[in-house]
Amino acid sequence: MRKENKESTEPTTAGSPAATADTTGAASAPAPPAPGRPAPARSGHTSTAPTPTAATPTAPTELAQIPSRIDQVVHRLREAEVQAGRSMGETRLQLAVKYQPIEKIRAALEHGCRFLGQNLIQQLEAVETQITDVQPHWTHVIGHVQSNKAGKALEFANCIESLDSERLARRLDRLQGTRISNGEATEPFEVYIQVNSAGSESQYGVAPEKVAELAGIVSELPNLRLGGLMTIGAHTDDVGEVAASFARTRELRDELQSEIPTCTELSMGMTHDMEIAVKEGSTIVRVGTAVFGPRPRP
Repeated sequence: MRKENKESTEPTTAGSPAATADTTGAASAPAPPAPGRPAPARSGHTSTAPTPTAATPTAPTELAQIPSRIDQVVHRLREAEVQAGRSMGETRLQLAVKYQPIEKIRAALEHGCRFLGQNLIQQLEAVETQITDVQPHWTHVIGHVQSNKAGKALEFANCIESLDSERLARRLDRLQGTRISNGEATEPFEVYIQVNSAGSESQYGVAPEKVAELAGIVSELPNLRLGGLMTIGAHTDDVGEVAASFARTRELRDELQSEIPTCTELSMGMTHDMEIAVKEGSTIVRVGTAVFGPRPRP
């Protein structure tokens, strides 16, 4: 079955990237990098991966709109935090850049929003090798990771938010152990467990009742660090159903945190439902359309 691949999926705790902003909406400097990569500088990388969406060049007017769109999204986030009774700045903005051309990505980075979410490992490699001059920045994998792409994810990203099986966890652990032994990495690699909180057959992720089991396995793997949970949530116009799927994910995080203190993050909420997610405790919202406009065709 073809899996749903909605626009997908961090704010600031130790070991997590950030793209925060002040109350006026202007993007500010990011926080320290997540574990799993010794430093964000990767100037030595070379790649044979294709340039992302190397089609018609982006019009200058489109690029000029990106900074103001970022500021508008940040303003939405801060307003949502106030309405939810949360402190402003608790929720970080992650830019979902699937299929976006490199010039749009660079425009966002140059505005100070240094936190990217990549769905596709091939595009991850292509983009990262073209933005080594933009430091610091942090990138999370938010799409499904195939076993044969796991090594590239470890090499080019700071975190994988879409861990959904014991098999993938053990492969990542083995590969990261090798990277540490070879001097390519110095710390355990950060992962989030993707929760299929809506029980949707068209979404990847672990069923809510299976999350604790996988979290226990991950917590015992020496080369991985469980940093939180990620969910897409219910894909519906029913606000109550969407909120319930986010609330369930938050409850799971809270239950895990007593046993696994590093499990703090909640990556949930996108362009259309970020306010609901913030109300339910999201610490990361994954936004693409509101910043970049409609996603280009591959």
